[in-house]
This record gives sequence, structure tokens and C-alpha cells, in this order.
Amino acid sequence: MAGSPVQAVEVPSRRFGRYIIRSRLGQGGMAEVFLAEAVDEKGDQLNVALKLMRKNVPEDKFADEADLMGLLSHPNLVRMLEVGAAFGRPFIAMEFLIGGDLREVMEAHRRQMKGFPLGMGVHLCIEVLRALAYFHTATTRTGTPLSLVHSDVNPANVFFSGAGEVKLGDFGVASSGHIDIGPGEGITAGKLSYLSPEQIRGEPLGPAADLWSVGVMMHELIVGYHPFQKEGASEQEIMQLIRSAKLNIPDYVDKPLAVILQKALTPDLRQRYRSAGEFAGPLFAWALDHNHVPTNRQLQEWLESVLGLLV
Repeated sequence: MAGSPVQAVEVPSRRFGRYIIRSRLGQGGMAEVFLAEAVDEKGDQLNVALKLMRKNVPEDKFADEADLMGLLSHPNLVRMLEVGAAFGRPFIAMEFLIGGDLREVMEAHRRQMKGFPLGMGVHLCIEVLRALAYFHTATTRTGTPLSLVHSDVNPANVFFSGAGEVKLGDFGVASSGHIDIGPGEGITAGKLSYLSPEQIRGEPLGPAADLWSVGVMMHELIVGYHPFQKEGASEQEIMQLIRSAKLNIPDYVDKPLAVILQKALTPDLRQRYRSAGEFAGPLFAWALDHNHVPTNRQLQEWLESVLGLLV
């Protein structure tokens, strides 16, 4: 599952092509991401997230991600700025999202012993579903369906822009229907707990697998804990919890939201939501009924209050 520990990317110089690397932002099975600076066409300083491929990763996998990002354009997806190579190492330059990611925000709430705001949790799920509605129906430039599955929807891949936008990123394991979760594929224990039952079984995937992952995040955000993570549980035990998917949603969860969660997290594919739009519909209706439709400015202020930074 987790495979061998990933090795740090060796950066031969702080200057990487036209970019100057400032700090490491994160890492995954295929690459590490750095905060870097460049100067744009107007002479202004530009901050980017620079994704550098690991030496042991086949270049075609990295190229596939770059090609995919070049095809996709949506307000709720992380935007690619440039693809290139320096020192013989391929890189993808992406927009740098100053608000950080949802995992950081959730951890900040836990440290502060604050419950996650219910309306904001629903809003974030709706925004991720907007991204997936586009992603799942994306086509080539000639109109051929790509039939994409993200395969790695989890809080660490949900980002916030300085303008209060919610964006889904990291398409490194996106595929047209299958992901191998065997050793060496970079699926860590944290990511494992967001995989769907069909992913655990190694079956071909459809959009329902990504919708399951959104359901897991929604459970964390509105119930307050992860449905399939138990302290001290082994990977095998986590996988068994996912396969059985026995939910015990507390009474304090609003009934309509509990019904939505039950449908999103049923292991029976025939009973699960069939599309991101079908999932988002009842969530949006609930948000309207309860006047929980935050503006981008309200999301900015919330991030500032939680993370203690100006976004």
C-alpha cells in the first residue's frame, strides 16, 4: 500500500530554469512541489508552485499529467502555467494558491479545538463537485470524451486561492478508469482512507469512485471525524472498514445531510450518486434553504481567522 518511503527530490540549484526555488511545499509518489519565484512578461514577480519529477518516475507519466492539465480549464481546477525541463528534469509550473489546502485548515481547526463551520463544509464539497462535474465530462479539443477519473480526491488536494476560490489539484494519478494501489504507487495510509471500495478491490473505476471520496471528506467536515479511520488500525483493517462501509451517523447531523451522506457512502455502486451534479443538487438545495452560501470574501475572512494569515 504505502510502498517504500519516498526519497526527497534532489535540487541541484536554487535556480531552476527561469525559476528560483524558495521552499518545499509538499511531496507525493511522483514528484515534489516547491514554492518558486519568476518574473512575468510585465517584469512583476510571480510566485508559482513548481512540481519536479522524481528520478525513478517514467517521464511519460509526468508528461501525461502535463498534457492533461493543458487540456483542462475550469475555475475550480488548479491552473497550469508552463511545462519545461531544467538540469534534465521535467517540471510543471502551476498557479501558487496562497490559501493553502483543506488538510491544513482541518488540522488548524483540530488544534484550536473548533468545530468545522457546517455551512462552509457543505460549500467546500459543492465546489469540489463543480470541479468533478467538469473533470468527468471533459473532452479532447476535437470533442472526444476523456472519461477521466481523478482517483486521488482528498483534503490535501483541495486548495484555496487568495481570491477565495476552491480548487481541485494534483492530477498525477488521474486515469481513464483504473489505478493500481500496489507497492510503489505512492498511495500513503492517509490517501488510502479516501479510496472507494472498488479502488480497494482493484476494479476499473468510474466517476462514482471520486464521489465516494467527496463523501468521505463531507463526513469529516460535517460529522467531525473520518468514517473509516480508527486509531492504531492497520492498512488491512482500514480496507475492511471501507469495504463494509458501515456508517453510524450521529443524531446531531441534520437529517437531510445524513441522507446525502448515506447515499454518497454506500458500497453498492448502483445505489451511489451517478454524477457530481446529482450529488451537488441536494447539497446546494440544503445550502440555499439554510442560507449557507458564503461569498468568496467570507471564505477569505474565514481562512484568515483559522490560519492567521492574510490571503
